[in-house]
Amino acid sequence: MGGIESKPERSAAGSSDLDENYCSPLPSLQNQFYVTPKIPTTTMLKSTEKLIAKELKFASGSIGENGQRVVDAYDLYLVENEGGHLVLVIFMKVQFKFNDHADQEWFEHEKHAYVQEFEEIINRVWGNNRVLKELSENQRVHLDIRFQSIVDRWSFNENWEVHVTKIAEGKFYQSHLNPITGKVTLDSEDVVPLERERGISQRGIVHEFGHMLGLPDDYAEDSPHFHDVASVMHSGEAVRPRHDAVFMKWLHRKLEDWQKGKLV
Repeated sequence: MGGIESKPERSAAGSSDLDENYCSPLPSLQNQFYVTPKIPTTTMLKSTEKLIAKELKFASGSIGENGQRVVDAYDLYLVENEGGHLVLVIFMKVQFKFNDHADQEWFEHEKHAYVQEFEEIINRVWGNNRVLKELSENQRVHLDIRFQSIVDRWSFNENWEVHVTKIAEGKFYQSHLNPITGKVTLDSEDVVPLERERGISQRGIVHEFGHMLGLPDDYAEDSPHFHDVASVMHSGEAVRPRHDAVFMKWLHRKLEDWQKGKLV
Protein backbone atom coordinates (compact mmCIF):
# COMPACT_ATOMS: atom_id res chain seq x y z
CA MET A 1 0.00 0.00 0.00
CA GLY A 2 1.36 3.40 -0.91
CA GLY A 3 1.54 6.55 1.16
CA ILE A 4 -1.47 8.70 1.94
CA GLU A 5 -1.48 11.64 -0.45
CA SER A 6 -2.37 14.49 1.84
CA LYS A 7 -2.43 17.70 -0.14
CA PRO A 8 -3.87 18.42 -3.61
CA GLU A 9 -1.68 20.14 -6.16
CA ARG A 10 -1.30 23.88 -5.62
CA SER A 11 -2.20 26.33 -8.38
CA ALA A 12 0.44 27.30 -10.92
CA ALA A 13 1.39 30.33 -8.84
CA GLY A 14 2.78 28.04 -6.20
CA SER A 15 3.83 25.04 -8.29
CA SER A 16 6.50 22.64 -7.15
CA ASP A 17 10.11 22.92 -8.27
CA LEU A 18 10.96 19.45 -6.96
CA ASP A 19 10.98 16.20 -8.86
CA GLU A 20 8.28 13.99 -7.33
CA ASN A 21 10.79 11.17 -6.94
CA TYR A 22 13.47 13.37 -5.45
CA CYS A 23 14.93 12.27 -2.14
CA SER A 24 18.09 14.04 -1.00
CA PRO A 25 20.55 12.20 1.23
CA LEU A 26 21.03 13.09 4.85
CA PRO A 27 24.20 14.96 5.79
CA SER A 28 26.96 12.58 6.77
CA LEU A 29 26.33 10.91 10.10
CA GLN A 30 29.82 9.44 10.33
CA ASN A 31 30.99 9.28 13.95
CA GLN A 32 27.51 10.38 15.06
CA PHE A 33 25.99 6.96 15.72
CA TYR A 34 23.45 7.38 18.46
CA VAL A 35 21.02 5.00 20.07
CA THR A 36 18.27 6.50 22.20
CA PRO A 37 18.05 4.67 25.51
CA LYS A 38 14.73 3.29 26.66
CA ILE A 39 12.89 6.09 28.42
CA PRO A 40 11.03 5.13 31.60
CA THR A 41 7.35 5.96 31.76
CA THR A 42 7.87 8.56 34.47
CA THR A 43 9.77 10.89 32.11
CA MET A 44 6.71 11.13 29.86
CA LEU A 45 4.53 12.19 32.78
CA LYS A 46 4.74 15.14 35.12
CA SER A 47 5.84 14.60 38.70
CA THR A 48 2.41 15.71 39.92
CA GLU A 49 0.54 13.17 37.75
CA LYS A 50 -0.68 9.78 38.94
CA LEU A 51 -0.76 7.02 36.32
CA ILE A 52 -4.13 5.28 35.94
CA ALA A 53 -3.68 3.27 32.72
CA LYS A 54 -1.44 3.05 29.69
CA GLU A 55 -1.11 1.25 26.38
CA LEU A 56 2.13 1.25 24.42
CA LYS A 57 2.38 0.92 20.65
CA PHE A 58 -1.30 1.75 20.23
CA ALA A 59 -2.87 0.64 16.94
CA SER A 60 -5.04 3.48 15.68
CA GLY A 61 -7.38 4.58 12.92
CA SER A 62 -8.17 2.94 9.60
CA ILE A 63 -5.43 3.87 7.09
CA GLY A 64 -3.14 0.92 7.79
CA GLU A 65 -2.60 -2.06 5.53
CA ASN A 66 -5.87 -3.26 3.93
CA GLY A 67 -7.81 -0.61 5.80
CA GLN A 68 -6.67 -1.82 9.19
CA ARG A 69 -5.39 0.27 12.08
CA VAL A 70 -1.95 1.91 11.97
CA VAL A 71 0.32 -0.25 14.14
CA ASP A 72 2.46 1.51 16.77
CA ALA A 73 1.04 4.94 15.98
CA TYR A 74 1.60 6.32 19.51
CA ASP A 75 1.41 5.49 23.22
CA LEU A 76 -1.57 6.35 25.42
CA TYR A 77 -1.48 7.31 29.10
CA LEU A 78 -4.43 8.14 31.32
CA VAL A 79 -3.34 10.11 34.38
CA GLU A 80 -4.81 12.12 37.23
CA ASN A 81 -3.33 15.58 37.75
CA GLU A 82 -2.86 17.50 40.98
CA GLY A 83 -6.19 19.28 40.50
CA GLY A 84 -8.10 15.99 40.46
CA HIS A 85 -8.86 16.12 36.74
CA LEU A 86 -7.86 13.35 34.35
CA VAL A 87 -5.57 13.82 31.36
CA LEU A 88 -5.33 11.58 28.31
CA VAL A 89 -1.74 11.84 27.10
CA ILE A 90 -0.90 10.97 23.50
CA PHE A 91 2.84 10.34 23.41
CA MET A 92 4.81 10.06 20.18
CA LYS A 93 8.47 9.38 19.67
CA VAL A 94 9.42 11.11 16.42
CA GLN A 95 12.72 10.99 14.56
CA PHE A 96 13.29 14.06 12.38
CA LYS A 97 15.61 13.90 9.37
CA PHE A 98 16.31 17.15 7.56
CA ASN A 99 17.13 17.10 3.84
CA ASP A 100 18.77 19.89 1.83
CA HIS A 101 17.66 20.54 -1.74
CA ALA A 102 19.43 22.45 -4.50
CA ASP A 103 20.57 25.77 -2.96
CA GLN A 104 18.30 25.37 0.06
CA GLU A 105 20.34 24.27 3.08
CA TRP A 106 19.24 23.66 6.65
CA PHE A 107 21.17 25.34 9.46
CA GLU A 108 21.20 23.69 12.86
CA HIS A 109 19.18 26.40 14.57
CA GLU A 110 16.54 26.15 11.81
CA LYS A 111 16.15 22.42 12.40
CA HIS A 112 15.51 22.82 16.11
CA ALA A 113 13.21 25.80 15.50
CA TYR A 114 11.18 23.68 13.05
CA VAL A 115 10.80 20.85 15.58
CA GLN A 116 9.73 23.31 18.27
CA GLU A 117 7.22 24.90 15.92
CA PHE A 118 5.94 21.46 14.88
CA GLU A 119 5.26 20.49 18.50
CA GLU A 120 3.69 23.83 19.43
CA ILE A 121 1.39 24.01 16.40
CA ILE A 122 0.23 20.41 16.80
CA ASN A 123 -0.56 20.98 20.44
CA ARG A 124 -2.45 24.23 19.80
CA VAL A 125 -4.64 22.66 17.12
CA TRP A 126 -5.05 19.06 18.30
CA GLY A 127 -4.36 19.18 22.05
CA ASN A 128 -4.31 22.46 23.93
CA ASN A 129 -5.61 20.76 27.08
CA ARG A 130 -9.09 20.68 25.55
CA VAL A 131 -11.87 18.80 27.33
CA LEU A 132 -12.62 15.35 25.91
CA LYS A 133 -15.23 14.30 28.44
CA GLU A 134 -17.13 15.67 31.44
CA LEU A 135 -17.11 13.10 34.24
CA SER A 136 -18.91 15.26 36.80
CA GLU A 137 -19.41 18.90 37.68
CA ASN A 138 -15.93 18.99 39.19
CA GLN A 139 -14.00 16.48 37.09
CA ARG A 140 -13.10 16.39 33.41
CA VAL A 141 -10.83 14.52 31.04
CA HIS A 142 -8.42 16.78 29.13
CA LEU A 143 -6.17 15.97 26.17
CA ASP A 144 -2.42 16.61 26.07
CA ILE A 145 -0.02 15.68 23.26
CA ARG A 146 3.63 15.10 24.13
CA PHE A 147 6.65 14.30 21.99
CA GLN A 148 10.10 12.88 22.28
CA SER A 149 11.84 14.37 19.25
CA ILE A 150 15.19 13.14 17.90
CA VAL A 151 16.94 15.38 15.36
CA ASP A 152 19.28 13.91 12.71
CA ARG A 153 20.44 11.08 14.97
CA TRP A 154 19.92 7.36 14.85
CA SER A 155 17.25 5.95 17.11
CA PHE A 156 15.10 2.88 17.39
CA ASN A 157 11.49 2.14 18.26
CA GLU A 158 10.30 5.57 17.14
CA ASN A 159 6.62 5.80 16.22
CA TRP A 160 7.29 7.95 13.15
CA GLU A 161 10.25 8.97 11.00
CA VAL A 162 9.68 12.48 9.65
CA HIS A 163 11.71 13.67 6.66
CA VAL A 164 11.67 17.44 6.12
CA THR A 165 13.03 18.91 2.87
CA LYS A 166 14.22 22.53 2.78
CA ILE A 167 12.53 24.42 -0.06
CA ALA A 168 12.33 28.08 -1.05
CA GLU A 169 9.69 30.29 0.54
CA GLY A 170 6.40 30.14 -1.34
CA LYS A 171 7.27 26.90 -3.13
CA PHE A 172 5.43 23.61 -2.71
CA TYR A 173 6.39 19.98 -2.21
CA GLN A 174 3.76 17.23 -1.96
CA SER A 175 3.58 16.08 1.66
CA HIS A 176 2.49 12.54 2.37
CA LEU A 177 2.65 9.67 4.83
CA ASN A 178 3.17 5.94 4.56
CA PRO A 179 1.34 4.19 7.43
CA ILE A 180 3.09 0.89 6.71
CA THR A 181 6.70 2.11 6.97
CA GLY A 182 5.96 4.92 9.43
CA LYS A 183 7.59 7.52 7.18
CA VAL A 184 6.21 11.06 6.96
CA THR A 185 7.42 13.40 4.20
CA LEU A 186 7.16 17.13 4.88
CA ASP A 187 8.83 20.35 3.74
CA SER A 188 9.96 23.57 5.36
CA GLU A 189 6.81 25.38 4.19
CA ASP A 190 4.44 22.98 5.97
CA VAL A 191 4.42 25.20 9.06
CA VAL A 192 3.12 28.12 6.99
CA PRO A 193 -0.65 28.56 6.44
CA LEU A 194 -1.75 27.92 2.85
CA GLU A 195 -5.18 28.96 1.58
CA ARG A 196 -6.75 25.72 0.40
CA GLU A 197 -10.31 26.95 -0.11
CA ARG A 198 -11.64 30.50 -0.22
CA GLY A 199 -11.10 31.92 3.26
CA ILE A 200 -9.87 28.58 4.63
CA SER A 201 -6.17 28.00 5.33
CA GLN A 202 -4.23 25.01 6.57
CA ARG A 203 -0.68 24.19 7.64
CA GLY A 204 0.54 20.92 6.18
CA ILE A 205 1.86 19.53 9.46
CA VAL A 206 -1.57 19.88 11.09
CA HIS A 207 -3.20 17.72 8.41
CA GLU A 208 -0.37 15.17 8.36
CA PHE A 209 -0.58 14.76 12.11
CA GLY A 210 -4.15 13.59 11.62
CA HIS A 211 -2.78 10.79 9.45
CA MET A 212 -0.23 10.03 12.19
CA LEU A 213 -3.26 9.44 14.43
CA GLY A 214 -4.60 7.03 11.78
CA LEU A 215 -7.26 9.31 10.26
CA PRO A 216 -8.22 9.24 6.56
CA ASP A 217 -8.74 12.25 4.29
CA ASP A 218 -12.13 13.95 4.53
CA TYR A 219 -11.65 15.33 1.02
CA ALA A 220 -11.70 11.84 -0.55
CA GLU A 221 -14.66 11.59 -2.91
CA ASP A 222 -16.06 8.59 -1.05
CA SER A 223 -15.79 10.29 2.36
CA PRO A 224 -19.09 11.07 4.13
CA HIS A 225 -17.41 14.33 5.24
CA PHE A 226 -16.41 15.45 1.75
CA HIS A 227 -18.28 18.77 2.08
CA ASP A 228 -16.78 19.68 5.47
CA VAL A 229 -14.04 21.81 3.92
CA ALA A 230 -13.07 23.46 7.24
CA SER A 231 -12.18 20.07 8.72
CA VAL A 232 -8.54 19.48 9.63
CA MET A 233 -8.62 16.34 7.48
CA HIS A 234 -10.00 18.34 4.54
CA SER A 235 -8.76 21.89 3.88
CA GLY A 236 -8.88 23.67 7.23
CA GLU A 237 -7.77 23.18 10.83
CA ALA A 238 -11.06 22.43 12.62
CA VAL A 239 -10.83 19.32 14.79
CA ARG A 240 -14.23 17.61 14.99
CA PRO A 241 -15.42 15.16 17.68
CA ARG A 242 -15.26 12.39 15.06
CA HIS A 243 -11.51 12.89 14.80
CA ASP A 244 -11.14 11.87 18.46
CA ALA A 245 -12.85 8.54 17.82
CA VAL A 246 -9.51 6.80 17.18
CA PHE A 247 -8.65 6.94 20.89
CA MET A 248 -12.00 7.60 22.61
CA LYS A 249 -13.03 3.94 22.66
CA TRP A 250 -9.87 3.13 24.62
CA LEU A 251 -10.52 6.05 26.95
CA HIS A 252 -14.11 4.99 27.64
CA ARG A 253 -13.00 1.42 28.39
CA LYS A 254 -10.31 2.56 30.81
CA LEU A 255 -12.62 5.04 32.50
CA GLU A 256 -15.19 2.30 33.06
CA ASP A 257 -12.55 0.03 34.62
CA TRP A 258 -11.23 2.89 36.76
CA GLN A 259 -14.68 3.84 38.04
CA LYS A 260 -15.35 0.20 38.91
CA GLY A 261 -12.10 0.08 40.87
CA LYS A 262 -10.41 -2.31 38.46
CA LEU A 263 -7.50 0.06 37.91
CA VAL A 264 -5.16 1.31 40.59
